[in-house]
This record gives sequence, C-alpha cells and structure tokens, in this order.
Amino acid sequence: MPDLTISDLVAMRQLSTVPLAGKAGLGRRLVWAHVCELPDPWNWVGVDELLMTTGMCIPEGVEDQRRLISSLADRGTAGIAIGDDQQAPPLHTEMLAEADRLGYPVLLVGHSTPFAAIGRTVAVAAQSDQITRIARLSKLYEATRSATLGKSTLLDQISRELGIEVHVVDVEVGSEVLSRRTRLPHETISLIRTAVADSLHRLPPRLPVVDGEDLLGTAFPLATHRTCMLIAEGPDDIDVDAFVLLHAQSLVAVEIERDTRDRERSDASEESLFRQIVDGSVGPDAAESLLEQIGLAHTQWVVLCFDIADLGFVRTMIGDEAIPKMTLAVGEEGYLLVGNANFDRVVERLQTRIEAMGVSARTSAIARIGDGLRQSRWALHAARAEGSTVAEYSSASPLFLPRTLSEAHFAARAVLGELIDYDAEAESNLVDTLDAYLTCNRSWSETAERLMIHRQTLGYRLKKIESLTGRSTKSSADIAAFWSALVAHRISRSG
Repeated sequence: MPDLTISDLVAMRQLSTVPLAGKAGLGRRLVWAHVCELPDPWNWVGVDELLMTTGMCIPEGVEDQRRLISSLADRGTAGIAIGDDQQAPPLHTEMLAEADRLGYPVLLVGHSTPFAAIGRTVAVAAQSDQITRIARLSKLYEATRSATLGKSTLLDQISRELGIEVHVVDVEVGSEVLSRRTRLPHETISLIRTAVADSLHRLPPRLPVVDGEDLLGTAFPLATHRTCMLIAEGPDDIDVDAFVLLHAQSLVAVEIERDTRDRERSDASEESLFRQIVDGSVGPDAAESLLEQIGLAHTQWVVLCFDIADLGFVRTMIGDEAIPKMTLAVGEEGYLLVGNANFDRVVERLQTRIEAMGVSARTSAIARIGDGLRQSRWALHAARAEGSTVAEYSSASPLFLPRTLSEAHFAARAVLGELIDYDAEAESNLVDTLDAYLTCNRSWSETAERLMIHRQTLGYRLKKIESLTGRSTKSSADIAAFWSALVAHRISRSG
C-alpha cells in the first residue's frame, strides 16, 4: 500500500485526531507511532515516527516548548500527537507558531481514543515494510559472519549495507575502535569526547557531532564494557530505520567485546615473551621467531617507561592504533616496546594523557632489550625531575643521571651517605624527609602534612640533616646537590 501520511491519520474520524498547528506538514510520511514521556523525547523517536504523549514530556516554558518543536522537526519525526486528557501544560501560542513556521504537525487526540489504536493503525499500514527491514537485518548478520572471513572489516560491511560511513570511538580513551579502511579525524574524536565529558557514566542516546554550525556526524551509545559510541559520519542527520540501527549497534557491540577478549589474551602472551627476553629464559633465535609473529622482528626497537597506573591506557590506545608492541609491568613502572618507526606516532598518542615518560636508546639487538628497560626507567626519573613529558636516554644528549647502578650508588653515597647510615642505625627517615621537603618545594606546611608530623619536628629533622651532611637546605648549590643525589638514590634502590 502507499505510504501512510499524517493527513491519512487525521482523515480517520474514528481516531478523533485533529491538527492544532503545522498543517502544511500533514503530508509527512508516517512509518511508526511511539509513546514517550521522557524529557528531550527527540532522542527516543526516529525519522518519520509519530510521537504520542499525554503531555508529560512537554515543558512549561515558552522557549522550552519552541525548542521541543524545533528539535523534533530537526530529528525528522513525523509529528507530535498530544492526548486531550489535561495532562499537558498549556500550549503557548509561540509553540504553535513555531510548528506553523516549520510545517510540523501538532495533533490533538480525543480522550476517548487510546494511543494503542493509533499505534495499531500505523503498524498495520507499515506491515508491508517489515519484509524489507528483515531482509536488511539478514544482510547485517551475514556481514558479521563474512567480516571474519575476508579482508573487509565488519564496519566496512555495515557501512556498505546501511549506506553510511560508520566508526566506533572509545570516548573515554579517545581512540577509534575496530579497524576501518578510513578513519575519523582526531579533531572529530576530540569534539565527541568534549561533548560527553560530563556524562561518561550515562551516554546520551543520540548525540549530534557539531563543529560550529557544521554537522559532522551522529553518535549512538554501545552496550560494551568499554565506553564506546557508534559514529555515523556525514553532514546530514542519519536517516536509518531505528529497528535496523538498533541491531547494527548490537552487532558492533558483540564485535567489540570479542575484540577486547582477544586483545587481553594477546597482551598476556606478549608480556610473557617480553619478560622471558628480559630475564634471558628464551634464546635470541627463538625470540626472533616469536617477535616475527607479533610484527616486531628485523627492526630497531625503543622502550618507553611510565607509571604503572597508565599501563591499561597504553595497552588500549596502542592496541586501537594496531601498532605492533609488547608491554610489561615491573614494580611501580610499566614498559612498552615498539618499533622505532612508530615511535613518534606512539608518543603523540600517549602524551595526551601520560604526564611523564622515559625513553631508552634505540637497539636492534635482542640481548640489549633488558638494557632498554633500565635506560627508560632512568629517563623516566629525569622526566619527573625536570617536569617534562618525555625524556630520552641518549649518549648524544646525556642526562644528568648516572649510567650504571654502581654510578647511582656512588652518587647517592657521596652526598647522602651520612643520612643513609644514620637512618639505618637509628631507624629514622631523614632521607625521606629531605626528599619530601624538596618535592614540596621547601614548603614547611605541605611537607609536614605529607609526612604527618608537626612543623617543629620537621625543623628538628632539617637541622639534623644539615648537621650530618655539612650542607644547607637554603643554599641553591647544596639544594641542587641534594636533589641530584636523591634521584640517584631512587635509581639505585629501584635497580
């Protein structure tokens, strides 16, 4: 049968439905009728669908009522049908004028007409479309199966079937999830993250991605452990059957969960190999073969070191970028090994969230990977000491740090030897007190609070430090010596 229109619905006298405004839009196509009493109902009603409400979702203010009409019209809905049961607030003339201006039908439904009657009427008229919808769904399920068999990805297949370019973004991490032949610009991902920054725990059901006045796409939440959204790219509001779109979201969510489980297994396997290479339990030949499987053979490597709390983010971000890597957790640090060719790209991605990273020297020898951990850890100490995001361990630009554990031990003893010995004998903590004092920029109140001691106790300890070392906590030269020795002490202890 021909498409049902709002005008056809009004013509059915048994439904007792009359237009209040927007009569120029009575020819709008009508494919479904949906009851919604939630705020911002345009998020829950699709293109060419009629919103039915007793009036509970209609705001009271003039501007809010005008916004309701304009938002529903922008969404592409067919119209709004309001029950004549006095649940709705007074409808302002400005709201009806906005409906007339936009040609957006506002209908009044008699109180004797149940919404179910309107819904059944529209459903019967729409039955001829169900076969087409089911056929499209079958194609989506087939796309899921075939995406695992060939080079084309699931998102490529779904994009082709829906006729729109779709992407998946982890809005918490800021990365694009699942591979695609094309990728979203980083600026678009940033816009999405900014828009949902305050609602990560409850993502909006539908989010226009807007840059100024330009619509870049539309985002929909996905039911996954990761905080992901499906992005429909394009300058026009998405016009896809909500029934089909819902199943597309479900298919993509299943694929993300499968990919997440596969990644977790890969991370564990790579960490095991990384640890075996470092402790020497796997030989170079065997390691070379295993590295080839990961995509890290026959190249130069670089090791990055960072706080252990950032390891999860690193694995997620670099995994989403599909960059061959190995990661490892040791004590309070996390480590990442990547090919030198990907180094700049890796740093660009990670420094958006990681405050300090240390970088080893480049090497192509498997036997030197263990040295890379030590070098990157020492460079991390330098980054923290200098307040920089990235510090590199490089013989061409030497850091003001010892290069070996014995050098670190000697440098620490040269300045802090008396304190270290006194702490060992008296079971005191003068070294930690000095470290906290300088870390807190010589603030007495902040240092005392961090150490949970009285200011008078802090003063006694500082005098004891000066007495034992023969150095002043007020002299710039002595402070520099203290700080360098403390960094060396940390390195010797971590080593």
